[in-house]
Amino acid sequence: MRYDPLRKTGRAFPLQLLWCLVLAGLFCIPALSFGKSKGPSLSSAPQKSSVKTATIANLRYYGSAQQHRLIFDLGRPVSYTQERVSNPDQVVINLVNAVLSKTAKRKLEEHTLPTEIEIKQMGARRVQVILNMEDMTGLKLQALRKPYRLVLAYVPKRSSPPVVQPKITLPPVTRQSTEVQRQARLDIDTIILDPGHGGKDPGAVGRSGLMEKEVVLDVALRLQQLLMDRLGKKTLMTRATDVFIELDDRAKFANSQKADLFVSIHINSHPSPNVRGIEMYHFGIASDRRAMQVAARENGDTIDHARDLIDLIKADLALSKRIEESQNLAWETKLAIVNLVGMAYNLDDHGVKTAPFYVLRYTAMPSILAELSFISNSSDEKLLRSSGYRQKMAEALFEGIRNYLNSAQVASAG
Repeated sequence: MRYDPLRKTGRAFPLQLLWCLVLAGLFCIPALSFGKSKGPSLSSAPQKSSVKTATIANLRYYGSAQQHRLIFDLGRPVSYTQERVSNPDQVVINLVNAVLSKTAKRKLEEHTLPTEIEIKQMGARRVQVILNMEDMTGLKLQALRKPYRLVLAYVPKRSSPPVVQPKITLPPVTRQSTEVQRQARLDIDTIILDPGHGGKDPGAVGRSGLMEKEVVLDVALRLQQLLMDRLGKKTLMTRATDVFIELDDRAKFANSQKADLFVSIHINSHPSPNVRGIEMYHFGIASDRRAMQVAARENGDTIDHARDLIDLIKADLALSKRIEESQNLAWETKLAIVNLVGMAYNLDDHGVKTAPFYVLRYTAMPSILAELSFISNSSDEKLLRSSGYRQKMAEALFEGIRNYLNSAQVASAG
């Protein structure tokens, strides 16, 4: 007898029932079993892309004769590719799933970066960085965390002898101010205090975990109270809580308030743990090639006439007078700290220096930046934890500002 696969226990399997089972199975087979469906089944939840866009919040550039650095401040980590091409010799870096913020775009529009670097938004989610290798060597690219940053460092090539850099020669500090300067000091009414860092930016961090942002805010609040109580001055803060404020927003705030003085408060750090003490800064013209390029372009000139920029900068009397007053304020404040704090604590005096700090350059009033102790030094860090030391620093800053104001009153009375 021929074998019948539909036969079971001697009885034929009903053909009608078989067809019902086949048809029912066709409607129950998942779409995936056909091997052609690309979308999810109706019963599956929609899948979201795991790749998120990284925002380039800011672009910061620092240059010296030894090394140039471009820092991309990021909201989250970013992936990138790097390729070297020829004719011309360039390195092309593509930041994947990245967008430029309004602040970063404004920096590019203002042409604040070196000419050997070009940055542009390519489409909706890619930022391209093109580096001219004919003008640089020793290129390094490093991704950092806390906060997220991408740091591009290189050494500028010197194919020809350096051109003489433009500088401003300031007169020595003296209490013998002009009548205009004395009147300007007498008219000072609004003072802006600027505690550095804040929020996601902790600033320098000591070995035991003390953060710069915490110390400077506390000192600034103490100083604000002294200025209001003892001098009756309108004293405003760029930040009064633990929040992050962009550098340009700090300067814009001071300018919008038509402030008369600007004091930025910071805590120092040094690779050597033995360095301690205080430093006082006021704005000085940068002495690097990039500074000449920017000045030449803004003045409609070429870099070949860099020597002519000296006269152009000196002709900017408003800038020169502001720097001169900033220098006087820096010296008065430094002397007050050395005298007042130095009497009670071991204090090293690193003097008054110039540097192109952003907040000092773009504020429209006399401004200084005070570095109060080195948090990288264990002894200084221990002092910075002390309420008494912070109060003494606030009182010394107050004395410096008051001495700066009183020098005008004494001269007027004389």
